Amino acid sequence: MSGRKKLAGISLAAFAREMGVTPNAVRQRVQRGSLAGSIFPDGSVDSVAARVQWFANSNPNQQRRKVVPKTSKLFKSGEEATENSEYDLKVERMQVDLEAAKINLERLKETTVDREEARRAIRSLMRVFRAAMLNFANRYASDISAVVEADPVQLAGALEEHMRLALAELAKTRAPMDAGTFGDSEC
Repeated sequence: MSGRKKLAGISLAAFAREMGVTPNAVRQRVQRGSLAGSIFPDGSVDSVAARVQWFANSNPNQQRRKVVPKTSKLFKSGEEATENSEYDLKVERMQVDLEAAKINLERLKETTVDREEARRAIRSLMRVFRAAMLNFANRYASDISAVVEADPVQLAGALEEHMRLALAELAKTRAPMDAGTFGDSEC
């Protein structure tokens, strides 16, 4: 007969490995009574009950997590499966937060502009430009007619007609930001 006695559960060290903590951390919880009811009379640990009590009595933000490999073999089907551990998800969230912080920093430095804000500014500028061009014939027809010795009323009408045609052609072209990227338009 062997010198080892049969344990009702798993050892403290095995439970510590399972939880990804040191055996000393498990011993401290046993001494505090945090795992009461999970310890068998022989000193072994009821793994399922202890795990429930462990997570019920701990702050998840301070808990060390065991790093699970990203790929593992499924024994039944033989196919590979990818598993995202909680650690990987936290790392991804931190990367997204870092990217957002970088974007906000660039905005604060005023080295970048919000796309929608730029579109609104371009539309506003184009409205002002269109109003100035439509008013051009009325403002300058008399000055131009004196230089070219033409009838101011006829010159104003011709200038206004051609300005409207030019603005209509301009309205049909796609703005670079509406095209998706700045390099798509032909010169």
